[in-house]
Amino acid sequence: MYDVFIDSFGARWQDPPPPRHRAAVLGINLTNQLLNPPDDPAMADTVARQTGQDAGVRDYVLRTPGADRIINDAVHELTALRATAGDRPVQLLVNCWYGRHRAPAIADAIGHQIREAGARVQVTHHHIDRPPVPRKHPRPDCPFCAIIHDGAPATIVRKWADALAIVPRSGGCTTGHLLVLPRGHVADFTTDPVVSATVQMRAAELAQELGGQWNYLTSCGEAATQTVFHLHGHLVPRTAGDGLALPWTHPTHKQEPAR
Repeated sequence: MYDVFIDSFGARWQDPPPPRHRAAVLGINLTNQLLNPPDDPAMADTVARQTGQDAGVRDYVLRTPGADRIINDAVHELTALRATAGDRPVQLLVNCWYGRHRAPAIADAIGHQIREAGARVQVTHHHIDRPPVPRKHPRPDCPFCAIIHDGAPATIVRKWADALAIVPRSGGCTTGHLLVLPRGHVADFTTDPVVSATVQMRAAELAQELGGQWNYLTSCGEAATQTVFHLHGHLVPRTAGDGLALPWTHPTHKQEPAR
C-alpha cells in the first residue's frame, strides 16, 4: 500500500493519460516553468538520446533556475496534504511537454525527498520511453530558418509566436499563394504531430480571416515533391476556372521551387 503516487507524463501525449487513484491530487505543469531542456541548443544532442533518469540530463534539469523551488514547494504541499487526507493516499501529477526529461527528473527528486520523510512512494513515468524529441533549433543550411532567425529577405504576411506566413519566392501558383511554417525547425509534417497541427491551425485562421476558397497542402519527402525540408503548408487560394491542376507539377505550370 502506497501513501504517495507520483506520476510524470507529457502534456502533448493524450494516450494513455496517467491513472487517477482514489487520492487527493496535486499537479505541477513544468512546460512553462523550466525551459531547459529541451530548449537549450547546447543540450539538443544529449536530450535526443537520453531521458531525465540519465545522470547528465537529470543533473542539468535539477540545476535549472527554479527547480529547487518547485521541488521544495511540492514536498511541502504533499506533506500538508498527507496530514489532512486521513487514510487516503495523495497523488502528484508532474508534466512537461514530452514527458521524457524535465518531468521525470523533477518527479524522481520529489519522490526521493518524500520517501526520506518516511512515506511509501510509487513513482511512475508514463511517457519516458516515447520517441526522442526532434531537434527544433535553427539549421544553418535551411532557407526558412534563415528567414525566421537571420532576417533573410522574404515577404512576411503574418507573424505568430509559433509560426510565420510568407509569400513564396516565385510569387506562388496563384495570386495570394502563401506558405505557413513553424518557427522551430521541424523537417516535415510527420516529425512532430503537435507542430504540424499548430501550422495547420494558423493556416486555417489566416484563410478564414482572408475569406475565399483554398487548398491547404504539405509534403513529406522528395517523392512527394518536398525540396525544402522545413515543415510548411501551402495555402493556395482557388477560384472557379483558375486552371490550376493538382499536383502542381502539371506540364503547363512551372514547379514551385520553395516546396
